[in-house]
Amino acid sequence: MCGIAGIYEYGRSEGRVTPEAVTQMRDRLAHRGPDGAGVHISEDGRVGLGHRRLAIVDLAHGAQPMFGESGECLVFNGEIYNYPALRRDLEGRGARFRTQCDTEVILHAYRHYGDAFVKHLTGMFAFALWDPKAARLLFARDPLGEKPLYWTARDGTFLFASEAKALLAHPTVTPEVNTTVLESYLANLVVPSPATLYQGINKLPPGTAGTCDAGGVRTWRYWDVTTERSFMDVSLPDAASHVRNLLERSVQARLMSDVPVGVLLSGGFDSTALVALLHDRATRTSTFSVGFTDAPGLDERHEARWVARHFGTDHHEVTVSPRQALESLTTMVHHQDEPLADPVCMPLGFVCALARRRGVPVVLAGEGADELFWGYPGYVRAMQRQRELRLLQRLPAGSRRFLAAAVPRSRRRRGFDLMMGAVGGRQLPMHYPLGMPSSVRSQVLVAHPYDPPLIPPQLTGDETALQTVAFDTQHYEFTLRLPELLLMRIDRFSMAHSVEARVPFLDQELVEYAYRLPVHHKLDRDRTKVVLRRALADIVPQRVTNRAKQGFGAPIAHWLRGPMGDALLDLLTAPAMRRYFRTDAVADMVAEHRSGRAHHAWFLWPILNFAVWHRVWIEGESADELTDRLLRRCTVEAR
Repeated sequence: MCGIAGIYEYGRSEGRVTPEAVTQMRDRLAHRGPDGAGVHISEDGRVGLGHRRLAIVDLAHGAQPMFGESGECLVFNGEIYNYPALRRDLEGRGARFRTQCDTEVILHAYRHYGDAFVKHLTGMFAFALWDPKAARLLFARDPLGEKPLYWTARDGTFLFASEAKALLAHPTVTPEVNTTVLESYLANLVVPSPATLYQGINKLPPGTAGTCDAGGVRTWRYWDVTTERSFMDVSLPDAASHVRNLLERSVQARLMSDVPVGVLLSGGFDSTALVALLHDRATRTSTFSVGFTDAPGLDERHEARWVARHFGTDHHEVTVSPRQALESLTTMVHHQDEPLADPVCMPLGFVCALARRRGVPVVLAGEGADELFWGYPGYVRAMQRQRELRLLQRLPAGSRRFLAAAVPRSRRRRGFDLMMGAVGGRQLPMHYPLGMPSSVRSQVLVAHPYDPPLIPPQLTGDETALQTVAFDTQHYEFTLRLPELLLMRIDRFSMAHSVEARVPFLDQELVEYAYRLPVHHKLDRDRTKVVLRRALADIVPQRVTNRAKQGFGAPIAHWLRGPMGDALLDLLTAPAMRRYFRTDAVADMVAEHRSGRAHHAWFLWPILNFAVWHRVWIEGESADELTDRLLRRCTVEAR
């Protein structure tokens, strides 16, 4: 895993890119690659590519930028899991390899397959490839969005990087808030690509490639599983057998490493499944868990310990106290680049740091299983709502309107939306926005320009109601929650500690297969992940299989009633915050939450993240200085 950055002055006949400018951008990413660094400046001075390396495979070679036979220059972040097969195919076409690195496979694939070569790659990646003969830069992000790529183009200069902070190191980029997406951030806990909270900085969407040449920047989608709108006809036993086969192959591919590989273990089904699939290895598996001193209801370490004992892993734990949480708040937001208002970011950073301290720079994580196989309890509730909706729709229209009018508009509007669905005859999505509903956003924002749709408006079709709901749900998961939030949090907080995280449940072939499985193979009454549980029934203990899903989280409700509530109130006093928020309304919410009269944690956490981000990345205050100031201003009980 690595960090990449670069500059292309496509609007100039003579370039002025300097090694110093590229190095300054590159070294903002030092945490992503502590094992090596490189820079290349083209002969005409128009192109500069920088790379920071985290050595995982072929430790002695693989330095970047790497060059092709025709002068192509590549910087690459990620892993190509099918590179052995690609290498054999390319050698059959006459390619000659100098290293054992997957990076070199990309260069030869480009030469032999042209722009379509990106469709041949299976893995997690982001890269930029300079072709001097074509005078263009080709760049791409992996199909599911495991690895990020940010870019901006202004005044004939194209900049790209693995993280936005590297772009901010370039003298032409001034950090400004993109106010048009602030409400979207509050609704979704993240800004969906291609936009970011930085004005003028773009995030390349998953499964997207692009070019920059004298004509400017062009991007296109090369892979998109969400366009699929039909289920396959397959029996549950056959589906389970195939899922097992694909998952075993995926795990095996993600063990490709010349350094130790471990597992982030919560004790839940998904992470336990990964440990079980690794159990027959000759080497003992290292597992890592995180817990809290003040939140027994969110602490799954006792279950993780049981799994570790059952499989005989080399188990390690870290515990987070309220003081540690506050001390790491600004560092957390610093590594996010732009706010990712998911509380999981906090414990994820601690557990990845633990893995690094224990000498394990590669970990497997269970991200993607719940989205692909419908593992959230909300899916069960949503299907129950669909049945209730069908019953309500049988009532006369007048009765439905009367019932709808009788339901109060709660702050989260769940009951109201259900009844309005019955009146209008529309189907309900499985998911609502993860963060603030419209009613709360209108209270706290200075400007409240729009109400984001609950489901993508472009989705149409003549499927049955159940099919429509199912595919709308999967579209939501694979275009928003998974690539923009879950995968970005695992990338940011593994790489923050120079750890590479791999997600076997998001193997491309497995995703393409499981995406089209019938609903009843994923959800059967109150049982979730039906086909996955069956596929792994012989290796995952019944204790784990039968345990209710708890979910990985952090005790933000408790934290915000204590020192983090003080921190938020302190940050709200800054004049800049009044440009975006009705600070008196937010202060009232803090008071209500701290008194116990209401539970506003999921509304306050995004505002706190934004306030810290604004102070660090927009106003330029040092993260360390802000931490010291908040600790002085806030009363924190050390535990």
